[in-house]
Amino acid sequence: MGNNAQQIFTIDELKEFDGKDGRPAYVCYKGLIYDVSSSKRWLNGTHMDRHFSGFDLTEIMENAPHNEERLLKFPIVGELSKTVNLKQTLVQKIERLHLHAIFVHFPIAYTLIVFLLALIYFLTGNVFWERASYLMLALGLLAALPAIVFGLFSWKVTYKGKMIKNILRKIVLSSALFIVIIISFIWRSADPELLAAESLLSHLYLALLFSLIPIVAILGHSGGRIVNP
Repeated sequence: MGNNAQQIFTIDELKEFDGKDGRPAYVCYKGLIYDVSSSKRWLNGTHMDRHFSGFDLTEIMENAPHNEERLLKFPIVGELSKTVNLKQTLVQKIERLHLHAIFVHFPIAYTLIVFLLALIYFLTGNVFWERASYLMLALGLLAALPAIVFGLFSWKVTYKGKMIKNILRKIVLSSALFIVIIISFIWRSADPELLAAESLLSHLYLALLFSLIPIVAILGHSGGRIVNP
């Protein structure tokens, strides 16, 4: 196999070789474009239901379970243009910060403890625990906003907007989590004595808070499956 590049590809041109509808499957690694069309592991331009042809996989390969020698056995058909515009440069810099991975832990941590604090108040009657639960709920709501925004950014940029199973599940669960947090926060804000009443509504509110636990547990598991399929 030679190392002489045959063609210069821009990012947009590379996207045309996505392995779909009979088109070749090309991927970029360290500036070189490889034709992976012959690989059974790249059927329809998709590898492990997670990576997609038509894109630069240089950073993704750093976390791959195998080394780069698997990719180097494929023929080189060209190289990636080094010319990028300001928008592409900005997107690449934001992507390297991995902001979703940073922010996503905060709403998970906050919402997991919301129910526990509310339950302690329900059992003891000490108002401190109820206020702490409400504070954690508010922090969870604030933290969920950037986590969702950067999650969508990561999906569009890192995973190219592909709707694979685990990503779809994560989007659905993230939406459910955000909705439950908003409903809980508005409900508690409108009725500060909600738990103190010990009525059917207070039990329903407590159940709503409890629902946050399985949602974030499955959400975290789905996120882990995306990173480590």
